[in-house]
Amino acid sequence: MRKIFLLYLVIFSFIYLTACDKSLSHQRDNSSEALEENFKKKLNEEPINFLLLGIDTREGEQSRTDSIIVSQYDAQNRTIKLASIMRDSFVKIPGYDRVYNKLNHAYYVGGEDLLKKTIERNFGLHIDHVVTIDFKGFVKVVDTIAPEGITVNLNQAIINDMALNVSPGENNLHGEELLKYVRFRHDARSDFGRVDRQQEVLLKMKDKFQKEMNTLDGFAKIPSLLDASIKYIHTDLKTNEILTLASTIFLQRIDNVDTIRIPVKNGFTNRKVSYAGAVLQLDYKKNIKALNQFFSEPQPVNDHE
Repeated sequence: MRKIFLLYLVIFSFIYLTACDKSLSHQRDNSSEALEENFKKKLNEEPINFLLLGIDTREGEQSRTDSIIVSQYDAQNRTIKLASIMRDSFVKIPGYDRVYNKLNHAYYVGGEDLLKKTIERNFGLHIDHVVTIDFKGFVKVVDTIAPEGITVNLNQAIINDMALNVSPGENNLHGEELLKYVRFRHDARSDFGRVDRQQEVLLKMKDKFQKEMNTLDGFAKIPSLLDASIKYIHTDLKTNEILTLASTIFLQRIDNVDTIRIPVKNGFTNRKVSYAGAVLQLDYKKNIKALNQFFSEPQPVNDHE
């Protein structure tokens, strides 16, 4: 999950640079400055929770969420906490006719607002802001950061499932192929294995980005990265809030990044539902207790499969 956070920081930096460019071309008025000061005050007084979503947009179809993360930024204590909630978690969706369904179905029927409300009501979390990133942006960013590709180890099962024209072993994959790799889940570990592959790729992307940014040629790629990614990002944060958040994160050292996965180990059972398919039946008491610990204690639990 640390790798996922680092990628989101990269994306926030893109937004920050764009916002800076826009702010230079428009004179700031008193109301804008007041909004910025209010957000800065809130940011420095209490932790703020963000819902980070990775979505799959297909022409003519409603989107679903492949990645659902609640991120808490605590500027005072210089910490970031990331709670990854599995998309197949069987939850109560407000206003939904069948009452229960997979968590990512909330986005399918009601978009960001319904998914946010579903998380808040099922897990007792408050969400301050939402950031949504389309996977088309992932492809564009990968091909811009690593035009030569990113090396991963492929087995025959992944090759066959994703119809990749390569041999087993180490291969350099580009944007579209790499997206298939990180989204593969048709093996015994299903979504749990997919999370591992996503983390692997995001770490390698982060390493390549850092290496590139240490060179003049790499730094010159920033406009291309902006063009490639910005249109695939949606957030309810205002421009001044983005500026304040980005400057705070990048100017203040982050001392700790902690992660958790929901459901926690031994906090769910596998279940089949006629209208929803395979779901994760949650032990709500155990998972909510883990989340409360995670977001409130200085040394939160770290749960891995």
